[in-house]
Amino acid sequence: MKIRATTKLLNIAGIKPIKDLSDPLEELPGEWYAASVSLLRQGKLAVHFLHYPTYISILIPGKSLNKIIPLLPVKVSAFLNRHGYEILEPEFKLNSKPEIYTTNSRSMLGHLNQIRYNLEYHFALAYTVNDIDYDWLEDIHFDYLFGGKNLGRRYIKPVEILDKLVKNRISNN
Repeated sequence: MKIRATTKLLNIAGIKPIKDLSDPLEELPGEWYAASVSLLRQGKLAVHFLHYPTYISILIPGKSLNKIIPLLPVKVSAFLNRHGYEILEPEFKLNSKPEIYTTNSRSMLGHLNQIRYNLEYHFALAYTVNDIDYDWLEDIHFDYLFGGKNLGRRYIKPVEILDKLVKNRISNN
């Protein structure tokens, strides 16, 4: 599992930044981009994982990447099952050893920042940190519109990408 984290997140975890200049993986298992997000309470953070090429968002409360990475496979599996895409779970290779690098894509950083603004709005509406429904926040970004040149289209949603992956998997079997 390849994870590309922001410098801030790597510094919090005490991980030395390692550059990997390879092109993003266009097919599964893909790679995860990770950034810290403030819960708008002093000292409270979460880590936002954004998957490329599917653009699914996973949120895990906590500060340290070292403590959060073991939780990522469970959260991704729960997300895929919640939306009916459990057939794709083996292709994500969630149990593979994590490889952590610095981010290499400005467009993915832009997507992370754009989603962060939306997340922080929802965090501000919560009375306490315990009132934040991370699954619901992941679900609303499942229907989020991403710009760029994906699958020959200018705009695309994660649900459309996963539908196409399922269709391709079924037609190949």
